[in-house]
Amino acid sequence: MGNKLMAMKAAREQLDGRETDDIGNQDANSKHDENQNFPVQNTSDTKRETQTVQIGNRSASLFLSSASINLSKAKPKDTSNAKQSPSTTPAPISRQTTKTKREKSRLIPDEMIQIRPTREFTFTGYDIMADVASPECSDDDEDDDDNTRQIKSTYRNTCKMLGVTPASSFKNQVATPAITMRSHPTGPEGVRAMAIALVDNQVVTSLDLEDNGLFTDGAKYIAEMLHKNRTIIDLNIAENLIGTEGVRAIADVLHVNHKITSLDISGSGLVDTDALVLADILQNAPCLRELILSHNKFCGEGGMILGSAIATNDTLRILDLSWNHLRGKGAMAIVAALQKNIGLRKLDISWNGYGKDECFILSHALQENTTLKELDISNNRLNKEAIKHLLDGIQNGDGLETLRIRGNPVSPELALAIIKVIQESENCRIQQLDMGDIDVNEDFVSVVDDITMYRPFEVLYSNVLKHGGLQKREVEGIDYNVNMVDELFKYMHENNYRVIDLMKWLDKDGSMSVSREEFKQGMKTAQFPLTEFQLDKMVDELDMDGDGEVDFSKLEKMFVINFGMIQYDNGHYVLARNTKNYLQAKGYSGGE
Repeated sequence: MGNKLMAMKAAREQLDGRETDDIGNQDANSKHDENQNFPVQNTSDTKRETQTVQIGNRSASLFLSSASINLSKAKPKDTSNAKQSPSTTPAPISRQTTKTKREKSRLIPDEMIQIRPTREFTFTGYDIMADVASPECSDDDEDDDDNTRQIKSTYRNTCKMLGVTPASSFKNQVATPAITMRSHPTGPEGVRAMAIALVDNQVVTSLDLEDNGLFTDGAKYIAEMLHKNRTIIDLNIAENLIGTEGVRAIADVLHVNHKITSLDISGSGLVDTDALVLADILQNAPCLRELILSHNKFCGEGGMILGSAIATNDTLRILDLSWNHLRGKGAMAIVAALQKNIGLRKLDISWNGYGKDECFILSHALQENTTLKELDISNNRLNKEAIKHLLDGIQNGDGLETLRIRGNPVSPELALAIIKVIQESENCRIQQLDMGDIDVNEDFVSVVDDITMYRPFEVLYSNVLKHGGLQKREVEGIDYNVNMVDELFKYMHENNYRVIDLMKWLDKDGSMSVSREEFKQGMKTAQFPLTEFQLDKMVDELDMDGDGEVDFSKLEKMFVINFGMIQYDNGHYVLARNTKNYLQAKGYSGGE
């Protein structure tokens, strides 16, 4: 053991001697540098060269700054017989030795630090240094006020403490009234840093963190922030699977924070037992005006619990229960609550299981309720009997102004019966009828023309069936012959969307496809500028095999084949060289 310790000590002393030799060399040459203007290259302004290297069976791009390349290629000049000019490179430093520990701790001169080679590589060929700010640039904008700088500083420091990467999009919006960050890989810790930064923020009134992977912990961090923040009034944490505990945390904060007027917790994975927590929200959040509960799993029991809470709430104005599993007693309880509710102005129960029995209850509710203005019962099971019950409610009610029944099995003859009831009823106040994908006949169009002559009325429908075949609608100002796929690509190009972005947003289960209705609903949410008829036509073109699904792999292949706008280049999909010419030929604006 003694021999090993002696050997280790000797090796350490030898290593220390080498380090002091190197430091001595620098110190000895420092006097030589004092009378010279040492050339320092600004690495932020230098050009970068790229070298391709092979690592295993994958290639990578190596980026070198020109400063480091020039430094490595420079040859020492002989200055023994000539006086070196200030602009030339210094002569090689002669080796000298210094054995004092004090000099061993001397720092490397700043000039040497600035010319130290910078090497960055990535397997994708992406230049990492392109996103790195130059040393002289400050993270804070000169136009930021003290409060904004403080918020950004708090956010950066918190991210550093939690070990998360700061989101530039969040920093750029902390001084704006609305923060919108949808489909970002934020995670619970990322939103925790945001929540800490927003505690004292007096500017942001709308916070949209839809599809950010918050889960239960993230929802709790948001709720904790809202205990102190009273500026945010619009909160969207949809598609984050916050679950029971996450919703309970939000419900608890709404007991003390009476500033929240809009809450979107759709896609939170809520089931029937969670309806109790939502009933608590309806009873103890008097300022809440809009509640979005879409894309959850409420069934019979959950519907009954929510129905009881709706009946006694007179402050909520908008309630969205679409894309749930409401049917039977649960669905009946929701619409039965309208007989007592005097607050709701808009109710969305589309994409559920309403049939003839549920519509019978709805009919009586519509006859008694005079405050509900818009009802969306699209994509349910409204057959002829269900429609008959619904018409009874419309004919004898005098409150409803907008009715949406698209996506139901309604024949042209049944559509004609609906429009005649609207025409002949003295009490009916419906001004907008949305039948979207439902075909009508010529008699239907004639009745619509008669209605619009004496009062405001708008109706949306699909095709007009006439004797001898199908007649396409011709409406002034709308070109139904336009190529809808071209319009889709134009919209994606102008908004910098890729096919993979569209897939990530719509394809929640990772199946690489979505149903026709899911695709259309996504386009509406994204405010895609097409009418209902045009959306149907576009989906018809995208559903190439007629299986009722929009396949994203086929969509991407369609862009490649039909447009020639995407090419596979060095492991990446990139825009083809003829993209600009194609866009100009189509009358689009945009760059390369």
